[in-house]
Amino acid sequence: MTQPTSLPASTTAPSFQTVWQAEAIRLREAHWGPLEDTAECRRACQPGLDLSARILLRAQLLAARDGLTAHLAHWAWGARLAAVLLWVVAAITGISAAWGALGSGQAPINLALALLTLLGLHSLTFFIWLLSLWPGTLQSSGLSQAWLWLTQRLARGPDAALASQSLLSMLARARAWRPVLGGISHSTWSVALASALLTLLVLLSTRRYAFQWETTLLSPESFIVLAHALGTLPSWLGFPIPDAGTIVASDGLHRLPIAAQADWSAWLIGCVLIWGLMPRVLAGLLCLLIARRRLRQPFMDISLPGWLELRERLMPRHRPAGIDAPAPGPAQPVSYTPPAQLSVTNASVILGMELGPDTNWPPEGMPHKVLDLGICDSRADRQRIVQQMQSLPKRLLLVYDARQTPDRGTRAWIAELQQLCPQIDVLLLNRPAREAIWQDILAGQGIALIPSLADWIRQDAP
Repeated sequence: MTQPTSLPASTTAPSFQTVWQAEAIRLREAHWGPLEDTAECRRACQPGLDLSARILLRAQLLAARDGLTAHLAHWAWGARLAAVLLWVVAAITGISAAWGALGSGQAPINLALALLTLLGLHSLTFFIWLLSLWPGTLQSSGLSQAWLWLTQRLARGPDAALASQSLLSMLARARAWRPVLGGISHSTWSVALASALLTLLVLLSTRRYAFQWETTLLSPESFIVLAHALGTLPSWLGFPIPDAGTIVASDGLHRLPIAAQADWSAWLIGCVLIWGLMPRVLAGLLCLLIARRRLRQPFMDISLPGWLELRERLMPRHRPAGIDAPAPGPAQPVSYTPPAQLSVTNASVILGMELGPDTNWPPEGMPHKVLDLGICDSRADRQRIVQQMQSLPKRLLLVYDARQTPDRGTRAWIAELQQLCPQIDVLLLNRPAREAIWQDILAGQGIALIPSLADWIRQDAP
């Protein structure tokens, strides 16, 4: 199993992925209780790291151990695929809008209706986005909600809800949620308007269209004002503005020359480019820059619930100084205690896990060549076991009571032992209480279930 690399000191800002993992671990523990993290906390307490860096390293180790890293990557893949699908739909919509605005060319094109078809909905939603920049207004749009909904459909699986919840929480704390949503919305609109603009160029280059203004209430002077107001900015880029005579003659009652129709075509393209595509592209780039700047800054609040409780464990004020003097005597009878400095190098060892006072230990029939590590009942016992296992035993037999239900802590402890001794077997007492559950858990970690101690000893025979 690939282990995460240790983080540098806090002088370097943490990466987006690292903080996302830490937030997901924090929310998981807030919902379902603390995880078994004895080994991860011990590895995270590296010299030169401050509390935030140790929290991030602990989260990396836990995410890699429990498979959360893969779940987050799967959710991110679904989010990217959802964005691509939105862009495809936007491109098709833009092509359809341009095609509907121009038609087949058999009838004259009403310029007012063409502009409304191409820029009407865009202008309305862009104005709503500008209003959303006001503090206290809604921070989401229909496109962003569609993106989230589509992502949830594409990235189903374990911890999918946790991935989205942690991402939203992290972006909101960094004040990057609003620009991220804006970037998604503007990019989608940019694709739609770009596809509409390309369709206009293709159709106007391959077909002959006639343009006109149609009205019952408005005077020709109103169209002169409108055409100049919309065409001023495009004219700075070289797009022509039809003169007043051409605008007045474009009432459908006069036949315009081909040059005038070409001017109206270029004017329409300039309006879509300047008033449609350019604002969306600029707004999208602005949202992207704001989001990148805010996410580049450190945005870990170690005072949050779940992280605050880790201070004493990851930044302990006091360290154990060892045994000052032997205890005056045992407070309660102890059935068995293995040697403190037991060497297990290349040996077969056996370990009991929380077996209870009614269990005879060590097991009957255990040969002398098998070394006994005793019964593990506490965190101190686990630390002792890990310390002794550093000398790399050949085989390890874990003895569990089948009446117990294996949980995440059990799986984490077995996974930690597998790093020290890959050859691990499990013997269950009081079978078949929950034997089926144990078999499923152990099979997922590649561990065999031994029928009896005698069978394990025979396998160990030369």
